[in-house]
Amino acid sequence: MIHRERLVLDTSVVSILLRPNDSTHSYYQSKIEGCQSLISFQTLQESWYGAYNANWGDKRRRDLDAHLRRFDVVWPTEELVGISADLRSKTRRVGRELKVADAWIASTAIMLDCPLVAHDRDFSHVQRILGLTLIQHPG
Repeated sequence: MIHRERLVLDTSVVSILLRPNDSTHSYYQSKIEGCQSLISFQTLQESWYGAYNANWGDKRRRDLDAHLRRFDVVWPTEELVGISADLRSKTRRVGRELKVADAWIASTAIMLDCPLVAHDRDFSHVQRILGLTLIQHPG
């Protein structure tokens, strides 16, 4: 059996991958190629919230559904809940409070011991505090 590297994708990257004309699309596409791409249940929720909030029509929602099915979803477990609570506590103690949604996503990568692919910079302090491997566009 061939083992592929696993990556957890943040909502920002999942969104970029849905837009091929985005200037960072090819960068992130190249980073996930050949890897098992995972998303947190939180990213699934945020993606659907964005579609409903923007009042997307049936075709765009079908396209989103097909896009999201490309990724394996990691659902919450007791272990993930504990890691997320601990992560939020540690980041708060050093004055870098992490939003609940971001904590779920970062904790998923921590639990699975795999890199997090994220476009926004909200995770950079988690990288410094806990040694999370972070893949980000350099720009």
